[in-house]
Amino acid sequence: MDASQSDSDSPQYQAALDWLFQRINYERTTDIPYRSRNFKLDRMQAFMRELGNPQDQLKIIHVAGTKGKGSTSAFLSNILWKAGYRVGRFTSPHLERLEERYWLDGDSCSPEDIVHLVNAVQPVVARMDESSSVEDRLTFFEITTAMGFLLFAQQSVDFAVIEVGLGGRLDSTNVCQPLLCMITSISRDHTALLGNTLAEIAGEKAGIIKPGVPVVSGVMAPDAQRVIAAVSSQNQSKLDQLGDQFTSVPLPDSWKDTDAAGLFQQAFEFQWHGQAKQQLTISVKGDHQVANAGLAVAAVERLREMGHDISPEALQVGLKTTQLPARIECLSESPVVIVDAAHNDASAAALVEVLKKHFPDRRRHLVFASSGDKDHAAVLSQLLGAFHQAWLTRYGFSSRATSPQQLMKVVEGIEYDRALPIHTTEEAKVAFHEALAAMDKDDVLVVTGSFFIAAEFKRFWREAGATDQPATSPASR
Repeated sequence: MDASQSDSDSPQYQAALDWLFQRINYERTTDIPYRSRNFKLDRMQAFMRELGNPQDQLKIIHVAGTKGKGSTSAFLSNILWKAGYRVGRFTSPHLERLEERYWLDGDSCSPEDIVHLVNAVQPVVARMDESSSVEDRLTFFEITTAMGFLLFAQQSVDFAVIEVGLGGRLDSTNVCQPLLCMITSISRDHTALLGNTLAEIAGEKAGIIKPGVPVVSGVMAPDAQRVIAAVSSQNQSKLDQLGDQFTSVPLPDSWKDTDAAGLFQQAFEFQWHGQAKQQLTISVKGDHQVANAGLAVAAVERLREMGHDISPEALQVGLKTTQLPARIECLSESPVVIVDAAHNDASAAALVEVLKKHFPDRRRHLVFASSGDKDHAAVLSQLLGAFHQAWLTRYGFSSRATSPQQLMKVVEGIEYDRALPIHTTEEAKVAFHEALAAMDKDDVLVVTGSFFIAAEFKRFWREAGATDQPATSPASR
């Protein structure tokens, strides 16, 4: 579903984007009143009724979690597509283009699809706006979620993999009646909105569990596990828990056996309900991705038991060909340039684990920017010890961005090697240039802290001409 340049430049497409982005967008502001009247399902339910409840026409796999839900959704949707099914996937946020939120049979939707969907929902939104106060109007995320349900129903997909935006219980996606529920992992993030303890956060995530609908869980924290188990039991939902009903274990040093094209490729061993172990391969690094892939395989096993035909070959190929933008994504191999959207302590720890395992003897450079609602001290405490030089900066298009000066104040309050050179740079592009200029060909650059800074760097990298020559740094030309 590749879009032509004329589609993406059309006045109709630009008008559709302008209309969408003028709606209240909590992805780009720190003021997210999750527990207030702005987050409630009755408004979304009324919206879906006006659209004919397209979500009720779909076989939905609903995926929640603090971390890993995007990766797990990508693995699962790719496997199902390789098995011959028509598959839609809704995810958020997008990195560079709105179309990325709507994956359909291996590609993003087109600008033409966006125009068609906006034209379909605009009259309904206008009618609902007339009877609503300004603060109670449909939000950007509610509208884009509804567009996903509408697109997948219109395209008659066999499966729709729907990723939760925030939390679960009150999330806009939680108007569906899923075929299968998945909860990937739970760690501390959005604590002001979802709760201060893992058990409280688990309660919000478990809000997607529906009566009698099976649950696949990758939650490992004991307190959170107990909440997931209790809610599953209350709903008489069969629970498959990572570490109990199934396991997913990385094979030691399997990455060393791959060729240059498989720099980020590793094998793992999966076992379902005590059956024979399966050896599988993914093309991304990190033990956390082995867990995410294992959740997708568990979902496949549960779907097979429901009568859906998914061959072993489709499983293998689907896993191995899944690409995960901004999840320890390697843009260059010489020097190694990585973008990652790590934005809490758990994701930062996973990133550091990968760097120390795969690049133990290389000099590593960090460019970091983040959002105001994150625990910067927890994230930077994980990261700084893994780098030899760091740049603190900000992404440039959102009020959520934290200034480099604020980040430096956080750094001053945490423990780290004070000999580590740390630079503050107001403009991200300047930080990118300085970091690349400081690198030798054997060094590693990591740009991380949020999806927003990852997207900004990917645009910079592409504009610098690196896409056509992935082994060359723009700064070296």
